[in-house]
Amino acid sequence: MEKGDFVKIAYTGKLKEGGEVFDKNEEISIVIGSGFVITGLDTSLQSMNVGEKKTIEIKPEDGFGSRREDLIKLIPENEFKKHNTNPYPGMFVEADNLRGRVLSVSSGRVKVDFNHPLAGKILIYDVEIKSKIEGIENKVKALVGYYTKIEGEKISVAEKGKEVDITAPPLIHPAIKNRISKDLNKLLGFETVKFSEIFKPTETVKEQEPAL
Repeated sequence: MEKGDFVKIAYTGKLKEGGEVFDKNEEISIVIGSGFVITGLDTSLQSMNVGEKKTIEIKPEDGFGSRREDLIKLIPENEFKKHNTNPYPGMFVEADNLRGRVLSVSSGRVKVDFNHPLAGKILIYDVEIKSKIEGIENKVKALVGYYTKIEGEKISVAEKGKEVDITAPPLIHPAIKNRISKDLNKLLGFETVKFSEIFKPTETVKEQEPAL
């Protein structure tokens, strides 16, 4: 495989210590070398062929990073009270664009760990490259599907030069449209991306949430 190849992969991710499975996907479309998966997995995929299966060990620096003491914060409990929130150990919170987990609540102070839950962990991935995605239309559908989980048969693509028009079920969140547009420009060279939506009054459609 080479950087920029569109492929479908299957994988199971587990912790080396204890063997707990933390992620599993029977089939997902990604672009190799473009940050769609963690660095260690991305690098290993470049040495594989279609149909090949491999077990990969990934160190923290090539996975979710090392644990950092500076990401463990003490926050006054009053800050939570201002938002009508009662913190408790295990509770997840968001602050300054970071997501953390409350470790303890004591003496009016709340200790919050903003490290990624898998930071500092050695990971084991069982991965398979199932197929290579060919053709602009299929690649556009793969990108839309990656961010929205909308199946390819529900998406139509019309391209003309540097412009592409994507028709998909409503409603794709504007933030996701923006992210798809940037990838279509970066990976496939489209300068204009249009989104068209078809509404069927008899159908109930759940709005897509932005993938953060």
